[in-house]
Amino acid sequence: MTMTMTYNDLPISDAAGNELVGWRDVTGNVIEDLEADVPLPLALVVVQCAGSVLMGLNAWRHQWELPGGMIEEGESPATAARRELFEETGIEAGRLTLRGVAEFVLEPDARREYAIVCSLTLPNVPRLTPNEELTAFMWWNPSSPEPDAMSPLDAEIARRTAQ
Repeated sequence: MTMTMTYNDLPISDAAGNELVGWRDVTGNVIEDLEADVPLPLALVVVQCAGSVLMGLNAWRHQWELPGGMIEEGESPATAARRELFEETGIEAGRLTLRGVAEFVLEPDARREYAIVCSLTLPNVPRLTPNEELTAFMWWNPSSPEPDAMSPLDAEIARRTAQ
């Protein structure tokens, strides 16, 4: 099934003043596509099943977000994405598809950072494991309005990544 998405114009801001300022669709090795001095500290995963995207309720920010987290020293972005996905949801991912690079300006210091965005399409809804970081889960259709307390930045990344 192919969904037709309407993208919002960038930049998009959240309540904390963080902004999604850029999106680049990518193929191949993303690291080689970026300049050497671009910080790439974050990996996000858009998990899709039956036309919906998995969002987790972040325990500290109290908002619905995509699974993902920090890339550790010596770790590839794909390895970080798989590790974070497992730690936050219990989903063990084999092959992830590289989909894009999201560019952010993050507060409080207007720090510019980039996140690798991968996707995983599942044939069936998996058993999910709430934890101290993501305390609940929801399946959200990116062609529908954002629910209350959803990160508008993550929602837009999901829209641009969902197939």
